[in-house]
Amino acid sequence: MNPLDLLIILGCYLLGGFPAGVAITKRKFGLDVREMGSGNIGATNVTRVFGWYAGFLVFVLDFIKGYLPLWALTRFYPATTPWLLTGAGLTLVMGHCFSPYLKFKGGKGVATSLGCLAFFVPQGALAGIIVYALALAVTRISAVGSLSGIVALWIYLALVPVPTPVSTFVLLVSLIVIGRHHQNIRRLIKGA
Repeated sequence: MNPLDLLIILGCYLLGGFPAGVAITKRKFGLDVREMGSGNIGATNVTRVFGWYAGFLVFVLDFIKGYLPLWALTRFYPATTPWLLTGAGLTLVMGHCFSPYLKFKGGKGVATSLGCLAFFVPQGALAGIIVYALALAVTRISAVGSLSGIVALWIYLALVPVPTPVSTFVLLVSLIVIGRHHQNIRRLIKGA
């Protein structure tokens, strides 16, 4: 990996760390979403506290910061390799989950991961969205939707072969998202 690739990886981490939920709620409402609801900076908590419009805007921005950098790399950086894209995608998600602007705290990484997945495996990402929406409609629990979407993505990849860098990204980003949901998973197991 050359020095420019390392700078790209670092840049993706810093870009992924942009806390859209905090920025929007502070600018539009003068409040910090981290001090409200579940304390999470993602679209689910923003929606719960500030309504659908604010939540949707946060979701779109978090999705874009996953998708757009990967698209830009393939378009404008001729030396891009599949493994560089994998590293860039992972650091975008890691930046969101462990933001350097929030003392290395952050969101659960779902929307940013989805943005990356829409670039890598658009049909798999669509399958995950559909299953997420169905699970959310039935259970009214966002964490159940997110985890169900991950399972749907794994099933998709089991049926549709993808290059190793892509399957590696999906595996690692799934583990990150599941890890970020550990408290939700514990509550679901306890039936809380």
